[in-house]
Amino acid sequence: MPSITVKAARAQLRDLVRRVNSDTVAVEIDGKRDTAVLISKARYLALQEASFLLRSPELMASLRREMERSVQEQMVAPPVSEDESVDEPTPSPSPKNTKSRKKRKTRKKRRRAR
Repeated sequence: MPSITVKAARAQLRDLVRRVNSDTVAVEIDGKRDTAVLISKARYLALQEASFLLRSPELMASLRREMERSVQEQMVAPPVSEDESVDEPTPSPSPKNTKSRKKRKTRKKRRRAR
């Protein structure tokens, strides 16, 4: 994270605001007694939301379960790279008694004709 003095930040405030909004960069501003960080409003709101969500014990438990499940799935079946394609067997059309069906239909027609 880039660092700048308060005096330099005052002189470059407009440019700093543009920079933190265009990049996802934060700028540390060092004073004689205190230090602060300048970030974009969008990043600040995202951090606030994440902080709020992570305070929920139920959500944290759910996230942990999902992480464990994901790790277990990866251990069982490692991810397939894009170069490797999984050839799934395509079902071949089975000639399931096609002749028998035709024979049955003709028999029914004959019976009806009688």
